[in-house]
Amino acid sequence: MEDDILELQTRKRIFEEVCKFPGLHLRELARQLEQSVPLVDYHLNSLERHGIVTAILDGQYKRYYPKDPIGADLKRDALSQDEKRTIALLRQRIPLQIVLFILKNGSAQHKDMLPTMGISPSTLSHHLNKLARRGIITKTATGEDRGYRLASETQTMRLLMSYEPPPGTIVDSFIEIWEELRQ
Repeated sequence: MEDDILELQTRKRIFEEVCKFPGLHLRELARQLEQSVPLVDYHLNSLERHGIVTAILDGQYKRYYPKDPIGADLKRDALSQDEKRTIALLRQRIPLQIVLFILKNGSAQHKDMLPTMGISPSTLSHHLNKLARRGIITKTATGEDRGYRLASETQTMRLLMSYEPPPGTIVDSFIEIWEELRQ
């Protein structure tokens, strides 16, 4: 039955894109595939009904993730709920920039990040708080290490390496860090 579902070339391309870039929402998928939103929505609903992809609501967006393994009798999510939430945030430009800045520098203070982000201080604070609430970063308030650190550098690096951002969303610092991690 799954073979039948993925027989249509458009549906297969959508599924492959979800596998390659989990956490994309409908409009991002449509843009990446250069297809209409209604067409992509139709095929995503079909993939979801057949248990090939799963979706979670993330604020105003419904984000899509692959089920794994393909062809197995029992479907399970390829990613944990926590990993899905982390990837959903890393699909957003400002949270990704913040995480990459902290990853590159080990820790960072609000005042250090602000000039490189190109956003207002309150917007940066909002995104830092959002990342902290999700458990991606932690706030430290001791000595010279005061500021923000990654809660789990290993997990964050694994997710960044495994689920790279789609083309067109990669920022310069990501490319630098990506190259460093690959070595």
